Amino acid sequence: MMRVYAALKARVLAGAFSPGERLDPARLSGELAASVTPIRDALHRLTGERLVDSWQHEGFRQPLVSEAGLRDLYGWSAELLALAIRAAARSEVPPPRLDSLSGDDHADDAARLFAWIAEHSPNHEHRAQIASLNDRLHIVRRVEGRLLHDCEAELDTIAGHVEAGRWNGARQALDAYHRRRLRCVPQIAAQIRPRDAT
Repeated sequence: MMRVYAALKARVLAGAFSPGERLDPARLSGELAASVTPIRDALHRLTGERLVDSWQHEGFRQPLVSEAGLRDLYGWSAELLALAIRAAARSEVPPPRLDSLSGDDHADDAARLFAWIAEHSPNHEHRAQIASLNDRLHIVRRVEGRLLHDCEAELDTIAGHVEAGRWNGARQALDAYHRRRLRCVPQIAAQIRPRDAT
């Protein structure tokens, strides 16, 4: 089941399925060379992680991304990272150093940076929730990297503030990061909509 779960999750995060696409366990069983039971179990787990939608009598689907839903995710990201930074500012435990960001993949770099920020917080719930949010925003961040210029410069600025312990600067840079994305929600959501959506 873990092999199937890891393979399915990797495909979901990579955008292998179109928004709203039905994820048929029988079809996926053939593609992943596994029986239907571990496929269903993995799909249920991904549903629990909110990476897949499930409706009674309709099976599993790749989630649709609405503008309202995307605004909520960005708002939650901003609030959660602010909580982690507030807790980090009070913590005396030094976190591990951040390896330099690759600059090749905005989605991966953002996930690494925000997970690193969460490691500064002594509250382990911040880490778990930021990891979940990183997964849920992965496809969105791939679109950001194509639509928005200087994404890596934004991440470098945030990382520099955190590394130097400039918590107010980090908070302001994160606020600017999220405000910019909130302004671009219609364009980002349009890039993620199913091709036949109007």
